[in-house]
Amino acid sequence: MTVSELISILEDLDPNARVLIMMQQSWPFECRVRGVTVREEIVRSECGGDECDDPDEPGAFEHEYEEGTSGTDVFLVEGGQVRYGSKAAWDCV
Repeated sequence: MTVSELISILEDLDPNARVLIMMQQSWPFECRVRGVTVREEIVRSECGGDECDDPDEPGAFEHEYEEGTSGTDVFLVEGGQVRYGSKAAWDCV
């Protein structure tokens, strides 16, 4: 799924509705969303200084990502289980 596909799905929904993640199809859980990040932020956070001289300097951060990944990959970060979910959720998408 791309960001534009997700935006398209969400734009017709109640903007005040809570967002939860239904995860683990074989044993479903409803989970809160803690936040959103991108792969580049994660790599920068892991950077101990060896890979990048000044990670905050515009254009200075260079990283070779694993094949099939990109610094722009978006992650919805799980914020903890709320309750058990329903296997039927996977039938609805």
